Amino acid sequence: MTDSKNVVKNKILMIDDDPMLLKLYEMTARSHEEIEFISANNTVEGDRLAREKKPDVILLDLILGKEPNTPVSETDKNYGFNFLIMLKGDPDIKDIPVIILSNLDTKQDHDRARELQAADYLVKAKTTPEEVFTAAKGVIDIAGAERKIRDLQEKESQ
Repeated sequence: MTDSKNVVKNKILMIDDDPMLLKLYEMTARSHEEIEFISANNTVEGDRLAREKKPDVILLDLILGKEPNTPVSETDKNYGFNFLIMLKGDPDIKDIPVIILSNLDTKQDHDRARELQAADYLVKAKTTPEEVFTAAKGVIDIAGAERKIRDLQEKESQ
């Protein structure tokens, strides 16, 4: 039996305005002792939690209201992309990898996410929570390796 105190937790922040989906992911995460699941139902709360908790990865929906309890429309997908733009432009949180987790599945949305430096793009309807957590772990591992390489390069240049 492993000692749960020694388990390194991967912090995963999910930003989605669907309370049932957040609950599903929270329940799935409970079966993984290595995952600390954090959720936000809007970008305002997501921004606060990203700064406060410094998650290892963010799962970001594209269509969500900017403010709590605001109606959602198709044009609200810009809130998800705008959040990604803001995050990648902020030195304090720009290194947090973001996985887009959306039901939008157009080539334009995939291309835009890639241009905005999203680490991955998963379609909710085609992906189980277990598959999402596996993808998130892979992104976290890659980000860790990239950080080690950057640190080594910085040491060598000094």
